[in-house]
Amino acid sequence: MIASLNLLPWREEKRKQHKQRFFSILGAVVIVVAAVQWLLVSYLEQHQVYQQTRNQQLQQEISTLERQLSFLPKLDRQREALNKRLGVISDIQQERNQLTLLLSLLPGIVPQGVYLDSISMKSNRISVNGIGDSNGRLAILLSNAEQSPWLKDVAMHSIVATKGDKAQDQTKFKASFTLAKRPELTSEAGHNRRGGASE
Repeated sequence: MIASLNLLPWREEKRKQHKQRFFSILGAVVIVVAAVQWLLVSYLEQHQVYQQTRNQQLQQEISTLERQLSFLPKLDRQREALNKRLGVISDIQQERNQLTLLLSLLPGIVPQGVYLDSISMKSNRISVNGIGDSNGRLAILLSNAEQSPWLKDVAMHSIVATKGDKAQDQTKFKASFTLAKRPELTSEAGHNRRGGASE
């Protein structure tokens, strides 16, 4: 009874089941691998697109900065030109103020009998040429200039005796002094002069 039992159909069926299971697993593995590959490719493509977008934004920002930087030399030149203009205006204003101050000081410095022929001003250094009736008049001129708090470095460069139109004695002179930016203290100046006289 046992010897006549046929096992071939059962083995064949078992072999078919193994093949089906193998191909099923193989198909599942292929599908999983394909899905993973697709996801990886999609991620890489999205990352590449993001990186390209980021690079474009950075390039735009760099271009904007380059355009802004290109204006810096022009702005520097404009600033230098403006500073020069302001400097010229400041110098003109300062010279104007010095000239006004000088014209207001001269009547109190130049005594009667002293006549100024010319006045020249270079920066804050004033040069005067003129004629005096006598050396005494010129001494008063120098004394007045030295006592003024607005004048310093008073110097007489030349004194030449000459004759006037009516043959009267006259003295030609050349003097110079510096116009101070701020008035010096007259008390200190007087103390210095008294000290020098006492010596």
